[in-house]
Amino acid sequence: MDPHRSFLSLEHKLLNQHHDDYAAFTRLILSLAVGSFTLLAALSDKLLTANEFASFAKAAFPLLLISILAGLLVQHRIMMNPQWHLEEARKLIAESEARGNNEPIVLRRKPSILERWFYRIQVLTFLSSFIVLAIYLVVASGI
Repeated sequence: MDPHRSFLSLEHKLLNQHHDDYAAFTRLILSLAVGSFTLLAALSDKLLTANEFASFAKAAFPLLLISILAGLLVQHRIMMNPQWHLEEARKLIAESEARGNNEPIVLRRKPSILERWFYRIQVLTFLSSFIVLAIYLVVASGI
């Protein structure tokens, strides 16, 4: 068995598996951010006027909105990746045929740099809003 070929098949299998986990996790964070924003908006009358620590609750709103926006951008990139990969494969096949090359074409499903930044922003802003709300609840309740 060709070791190069077996490595490529293993890499393809692992990237596909991790891509599914990655896509599911980004959807989870997006759902949590939307749910948190909805809950925060529903309770805003009580949270924003309850005491002098309302600035904590106010800070969570923009953080959650940024997380939602970044999450939507990540999901858009995930959904567009197959189309972009097909276009790249079409280009590579045309170049290979033009050169008369019979080597197999390798495509890797790694997230782009832009997608990785959107993902980091999504997770970091969600975690920041969660921490801010947790501090607010602890301080406001006097625990």
